[in-house]
Amino acid sequence: MKRIFAIGAVLALSACGDAMTYTGSLEDQAAAAAATASTPVDQIQIVAADTVNGGNFTVLGDVKANVGKLTAFHPNPTEDDARAKLRIEAAELGADAVINAVIGDVGVCALSWGCRVSTGTAVKFTN
Repeated sequence: MKRIFAIGAVLALSACGDAMTYTGSLEDQAAAAAATASTPVDQIQIVAADTVNGGNFTVLGDVKANVGKLTAFHPNPTEDDARAKLRIEAAELGADAVINAVIGDVGVCALSWGCRVSTGTAVKFTN
C-alpha cells in the first residue's frame, strides 16, 4: 500500500506542470534565449490586453512561466521576475510580445517555498 501511495504522489507532483525557474538563474536563461531571439529579450512587450501593434500579429502559442525561490529564506519572486521569465519563454518561440499576460500572486508550489505562475500568448508582429 505504501508503494502505491508513493507512486501516486510522484505522478501527481510530476503532473503539476512546467519546470520551475529560480530567480537566480533568470539572467543566464535570458542570455541563452537572446542567442536565437529575433527581438532582444528585454524588448519583448508584455501586455494584459488582447491586442498589440494595432492587431497586426500572428499567434505563436501559449507561454507559461513558473518562477520560484530556492528556500524559505530567499525573497519571493517579484512581478518583474515573472515578466522576465515570460519574455524568455516568448523569445524561445521567436515572439515580439506576450498578450493576455496574467501575473499570478506568490504561493507555495510543489517545487518551491514561494512561486509565481504567469501565463500569456506569444505573438509575432506582422506589417
